[in-house]
Amino acid sequence: MTKSTCLLSALLLLAGFAAHAAPPEPPALADLAAKVMPAVVSIASTDPVNDTQQGALGGKDGDAYHPTGDTPTAGSVLPPPRAEEALGSGFIFDPAGYVLTNNHVIDGAASITVTLQDGTLLPATLIGRDAAADLAVLKIDAGHKLPFVTFGNSAKLRVGDWVLAIGNPFGLPGSTSAGIVSALNRDINEGVFDNFIQTDAAINRGNSGGPLFNLQGQVIGVDSAIYSPSGGSIGIGFAIPSAMAMPVAYELKATGGMIRGWLGVDTQEVTPPIQRLLSLPNTAGALVGGVAANGPAEGKLQPGDVLVSLAGIPVTNPRALLIQTAEVPAGQSIAAQFWRDGSERQTTITLTVPPTQTDGTLHNSLPPTPPVDVAALGLTVAARPAPAGVSVTAVTDNGPAAKAGIVAGDVIEAVSGQTVATATTLQDQLKALDAANTSVATLLVSGDVADGSDPGPRWVPVPIQK
Repeated sequence: MTKSTCLLSALLLLAGFAAHAAPPEPPALADLAAKVMPAVVSIASTDPVNDTQQGALGGKDGDAYHPTGDTPTAGSVLPPPRAEEALGSGFIFDPAGYVLTNNHVIDGAASITVTLQDGTLLPATLIGRDAAADLAVLKIDAGHKLPFVTFGNSAKLRVGDWVLAIGNPFGLPGSTSAGIVSALNRDINEGVFDNFIQTDAAINRGNSGGPLFNLQGQVIGVDSAIYSPSGGSIGIGFAIPSAMAMPVAYELKATGGMIRGWLGVDTQEVTPPIQRLLSLPNTAGALVGGVAANGPAEGKLQPGDVLVSLAGIPVTNPRALLIQTAEVPAGQSIAAQFWRDGSERQTTITLTVPPTQTDGTLHNSLPPTPPVDVAALGLTVAARPAPAGVSVTAVTDNGPAAKAGIVAGDVIEAVSGQTVATATTLQDQLKALDAANTSVATLLVSGDVADGSDPGPRWVPVPIQK
């Protein structure tokens, strides 16, 4: 091999290595921005205020104007009331002119106007809003069909995916920023349904209600909040996932309100001891502790079941179950997968309106249930489980439990080495001991002892009475 051939081979090898090692470039976003931009709108909401108090829009995300002035004296001629204006964003999700935005952008507004990307200014009518999810639907009439965008599946998002935000920050319409998904399922203590997408795409005041797009041009989030000590973007923005936004948008469009479905169960975390007791593959899911009488899950689920999937989406914990249920309007039927007796099963449940729901918010708690009598030990326990077992609600005077030093408020965590998950499992375990002619149940109990101290969990032998 000649020197020139060797040199050429070496150069080709280095070029190949450099091409392989080069990091991937950010995606080209110009065509995507041009495609979706016409469906993004700017929103201005106004509310008349007087000179002595801040208007209802003063706390909104936007360049709100806070007028000041002298307090009028009695008998003076007053000028017309001034108005405060809040700026936000939104997007057209139906060509007939339906716009989705944040509820906080238009909350309390006396008038709302929408500006299209071509500068057309149109009055907007509020069709409906869902304060719990911080979403609202507006209607504009342009006299013709409008460009619109569709929703994508936020459940398919992964940390690191590229996203594009478009909105009206600081009154600058059509502003576009790009970034990645920084985190998923963020709870920022803004509401009961917090499940935000976190992104480092620049989101500022006025972006509220604007869309967050994936690279297919689908809306996978509604920009809603930022974390910023300065008031400007520092790369921590939050968007409502489309899994929540899409059903709310279409329900508000159709009915003007969002009545969330009610599953009618109380649930708790699946702890490692419960996992072992129920022979579960892992601790994912929500352990059913109670089922509402005449509720949608009655006859479908029972205490001790572990819900692991709802409408095809994995249930990771009780909070995830709450949010997933909140995404389903009342009246819809959904598939539920659960573990029972060591095997996975499936059922279909039709969600109903919660019995106490009057304002569109979700009330997923069950009505009070009476305690369960455990005569074999001379005590009663709560029908719904505590985080680590079942709570003792009362103890019979001079009964076995009372003589063993158990008091109301104690929690029974295990019986003879077996974890107690619910009142039902406690009774089943006692029946098994009785069938095996065992006269004493050894209980793992936590709670205060006679001197008022809490020594932590302790084993207490309690005779089983017939």
